[in-house]
Amino acid sequence: MARFDYTSLVADAGALITEFGRAVTFVGFDTTEQDAAQPWLGPADPRTVPDATLAVDAVFVEPDSTRALGLSTEDNDMVKRSEQIMILSPGAAEDLSSYQEVIDFDTTRWKIVGTQVLRPAETIVLAFVGVKR
Repeated sequence: MARFDYTSLVADAGALITEFGRAVTFVGFDTTEQDAAQPWLGPADPRTVPDATLAVDAVFVEPDSTRALGLSTEDNDMVKRSEQIMILSPGAAEDLSSYQEVIDFDTTRWKIVGTQVLRPAETIVLAFVGVKR
C-alpha cells in the first residue's frame, strides 16, 4: 500500500497560516519553587522569567462545540471549554504541553485549556490549541 506524501500539504498549511494568521507567543511558566522548604507555595512570580517561549503564527477561529479536531492530546472537552481555537502551522505543533499561556500580538493573555493535533500517520499537519481569557 502506497503512503501519501503530506509534504506539500504541510507546506501549504504553513504558508496559509503565516499569510492569514497573526503573531503569538507561547509561554511556559517558571516552575522553580520560591522556597524549597515550602514547595506548596510554588514559584514567586512564574511569568517574570518564563521557562520557555515559542513565537509562532496562528489563526484564531470560533469553536464549534459539535465537532472534534484531529487527535486529542489532552481531553475531548477542549472545544466546549474554549473561547477561541488557535490553528498553528506544523513546525509549532511538535510539543505544546510545556506551555500554559499565549500572549497575542496586542498583549492579550490567553490561558491554554487543551491541545489537539491533526496527524495522519506520522506527519503533523496542524495543531489546534483551545484558549480562554
